[in-house]
Parts: sequence; structure tokens; C-alpha cells
Amino acid sequence: MKRSRILAHRYARALFQVGRERDILEKLHEDMASFVRLLQENRDFYHFFTSPEVPRSEKEKKIEELFGDVLSNVFYNFLLVVLKKGRQTIMLDIAEAFNGQMDVYHNRVKAFVTSAVPLSQELQQEIRQRLAKQLNKEIVLVPQVDPAILGGLRITIDGTVIDGSLQGQLQKLRSFLLKQAAGSMN
Repeated sequence: MKRSRILAHRYARALFQVGRERDILEKLHEDMASFVRLLQENRDFYHFFTSPEVPRSEKEKKIEELFGDVLSNVFYNFLLVVLKKGRQTIMLDIAEAFNGQMDVYHNRVKAFVTSAVPLSQELQQEIRQRLAKQLNKEIVLVPQVDPAILGGLRITIDGTVIDGSLQGQLQKLRSFLLKQAAGSMN
């Protein structure tokens, strides 16, 4: 694991622990989401926040101006620590790690469901329910469309791929036939 990912996990874990101790996890999660949304949607703010050329005091003043009345004191102080330690360039990684900790805490998992065409809401709900029953976890479905899979579904959960796509089946058939052809040549 890269050093920046390790640091991001440490910062996320520290914020999560403080949030759990003070019973403000949901507020911290909202604060993190709001801040990250601004970073992702506003390129100028992202460059301002991550730039080593902008003095820390200027960044602190801007965060106070934009979020002073909105963020919890804990998250505001967390941002100040991130800036003081010069870790603002890994803020998105920190947010991802924090969200992962929240998912574990709430016993939920993301399921990336890829299909050749968009899935109806009813089918998404059915997939969510079946996976929840099998995994005994809350499922956050992330539907994706990829016409290259031709038909069926490919589901990815925590790095595990369940490939029920037509493309996947054709690849398995091709491999099988190539093995059979190679075996008959011997």
C-alpha cells in the first residue's frame, strides 16, 4: 500500500474514533461529504486547497469563511490539522477511507452492478435484496452500463467479481475450446 494511502487511513481512523467517542459520526460523515463535494465540483477551490504555494493561513481563513457556521467543530479542527501537517493533497483518500470505515460500522457494502443496458428500479431493488440476504449486509448498489458485456450482469463486491455476463460466458467457452484444441493436438 502506498504511503499516502496508509496516511489517509490513519487520519480517517482518527476522525472516525473521535466521532464514535463523541457520538457525532453521522455529522462528521455529512461534513466530509460536503467538503469533498466542494473539492470535486470546484476545480479552483481544489487547486487552492491542495497548492503548496498558497499559505496555510490563507487556506484556514477561506475554510473559516466558507464553512465556519456549517461544519462541526471536530471536522473544522480536523481540517486545520490536515493543513498543519501538509496532508491536504490526500484529502480525497482520507474521505474514501473514512467512508469505508462508515460502511463497515453500518454493516454495508457497495455492489457495482454492470449491465449492457440500464437496469430498471425494480430490477435494482431485486438485486439489492438478494445480495443483502446472501451477504447479510446492507447493499449500496452502484449500477454501471457497459454495452461490451453484451448481456447478463457482472457484480463486483470488495474485489470479488461474479461474472454472469454474456461476454464472460463467451470468454470461458473460448478458453475451454482452446484447451480442448490444444489437448487434441498432443
